[in-house]
Amino acid sequence: MKWVHHSGIVSDLRETECVLQNGTLANMSHFLKNLKAYEISCQTKFWVALASSVISVFILAIILGIVYYRYRFAFEYFFLRIKMKLRHYQPLSDEFEYDAFISYSHKDVTWVTNLYDKLKPKGFELCLHHKDFLAGVPIAECIVKTINSSRKVVFIITKDFLESSWGSYEIEMTRMHAFREGSESMVIVILMDDFKKINFQSH
Repeated sequence: MKWVHHSGIVSDLRETECVLQNGTLANMSHFLKNLKAYEISCQTKFWVALASSVISVFILAIILGIVYYRYRFAFEYFFLRIKMKLRHYQPLSDEFEYDAFISYSHKDVTWVTNLYDKLKPKGFELCLHHKDFLAGVPIAECIVKTINSSRKVVFIITKDFLESSWGSYEIEMTRMHAFREGSESMVIVILMDDFKKINFQSH
């Protein structure tokens, strides 16, 4: 409408009619007299639509973020499972590569190594992350693969372990695997420090 008004390409605006949204006809000169009002109306509708879209996307992002944070370990577990399947990794069904995967804090490695040295001669195949995880492979992927390949998972619970982010991660990955496979009895907990009460299901 601004272009029509200033270009002069339409010689007689009073003889030019426009079709309104309701189907009625109106003279172009009427619109040009009220051009500012129509311009403000169009801008208002645009900004309302834009603001509504931005707010909707923002709210959706918050909801998805909350859902992901609440179930982030479950998402990551299944993503890693899919990744391993795409790499043609086949989890063992009846046999296990390890009798147990020992989960511990690196600050307790001396005690864990002594435990390993005592159990190894008895014929147990044990996995320790500092000696058995493959270099160059992401730690999260190694953890899930090892849990899948172990008959049991032994958690050496100390205050240092509970303060470790990887310790919490291994607990959650084990929970996801045990729930998926229906093998809740695969978890063995060894308490090294004096804890009044620990609810491991809450971790």
